[in-house]
Amino acid sequence: MPFILISLASARSSATDKHYHVVHIVDGDTFDATDGQITFRVRVAGMDAPESKQEFGKWATVELKKLIEGKEITIQPIAKGLDRYNRILGQVFLEGEDISLLMIQKGFAFYYRPRCRDYPEDKQLYDYDPRSYVDAEKAARATEVVIWSKKSVKLPCQFRKEHPYH
Repeated sequence: MPFILISLASARSSATDKHYHVVHIVDGDTFDATDGQITFRVRVAGMDAPESKQEFGKWATVELKKLIEGKEITIQPIAKGLDRYNRILGQVFLEGEDISLLMIQKGFAFYYRPRCRDYPEDKQLYDYDPRSYVDAEKAARATEVVIWSKKSVKLPCQFRKEHPYH
């Protein structure tokens, strides 16, 4: 894993982005990728998709699969580059398009809320500027697409608190 982090960190600062091949979608915001030698797990930063057993969780997984499975993506690591589950944590791009932004705009994900609080509360906990994701969620909510088609929507962070061993 340290090799991948060094490789990802250098890709961020290089003029030519390093591409990774997406080999498997785990859920709506997690996937496995490879550099051709090592396969590693990635948690997409900026968004929080419904959990697999949560309403719309399977839809989010299918949408992420349609967007990136089998394709070449780039990853820009966030903060230390790993989350608490030792997954690579980064912003993911397909042909320059931010996957988090696309998933949120389409109504398949929420913007990520540290400690389950709305932005700008706990603003210092973000390692990136989340405002484009917050705005995308507001727009998706206004058009009532997918997860916003329901009157009452439970955030994934709330679901995880209520179902810690889902």
